[in-house]
Amino acid sequence: MTDAATALEIREVSKTYGSMRAIETVNLTVGKGEMVALIGPSGSGKSTLLRCATGLVVADPSSGPIHIFGDKVQEAGKLSPKVRRARSRVGFIFQQFNLVRRISLYKNVLLGALGRMPTLKGAMGRFTTEDRRKAMEALERVGVKDHAGKRASDLSGGQQQRGAIARAMVQGAQAIFADEPIASLDPVSARRVMRLLHDLNREDGITVVVTLHQVDYAMKYCDRAVALKAGQIIYDGPIGGLGRDRLIEIYGDEYRDVIDEDGVPA
Repeated sequence: MTDAATALEIREVSKTYGSMRAIETVNLTVGKGEMVALIGPSGSGKSTLLRCATGLVVADPSSGPIHIFGDKVQEAGKLSPKVRRARSRVGFIFQQFNLVRRISLYKNVLLGALGRMPTLKGAMGRFTTEDRRKAMEALERVGVKDHAGKRASDLSGGQQQRGAIARAMVQGAQAIFADEPIASLDPVSARRVMRLLHDLNREDGITVVVTLHQVDYAMKYCDRAVALKAGQIIYDGPIGGLGRDRLIEIYGDEYRDVIDEDGVPA
């Protein structure tokens, strides 16, 4: 079994869709408390890798094991009996928020407590006073407490995404895996979401792995970058190592004219 102090360990994992190889023999270790950006061009395998990490996508039978905080998620194309426990330790943030649009933001955030409740109590919505307190505290911390009673469908994208993060907080997540969480947000909302993830990492010690198209956000908020291209990791190191030549290697010559000498998109 992998060291429980390691938040995520992926060994020799591949995923094929028909004739297309999305990721190929990927190895990745993320330490507890890290904030890691997964970057790379569209179709490079970032989202597939993150979804394999939690068992939302089942890897190829040739793949090795994936562990979250020591609990096995899957191996050899089969989910582990411990996958539910592993998932309970990770809050997964989707690009399209994944809130129940017809219920209030407050009730959406309360759903984060379901993983700690017996199935029957959860189905009947018997949340404890402590669960309700945690939900309101989480909403306040992410800055949307004043919108708690509004239906999710009536909120902006940025407000919904912060609500999704609050739900992960109520879940008690030790790690947050965020798949393009700012792709559909305006610049102000995007900064708020990234700053929130950064604060949760720094202040609460929550491990954050976030897929990003925006290299400038990765450079500002993350310490480590893992770059994929054609399903393989071609860079894994400090965020400061993403100079102009390295970014052109990752994204291709078409990016040569949009990246300045310091490696930041112009």
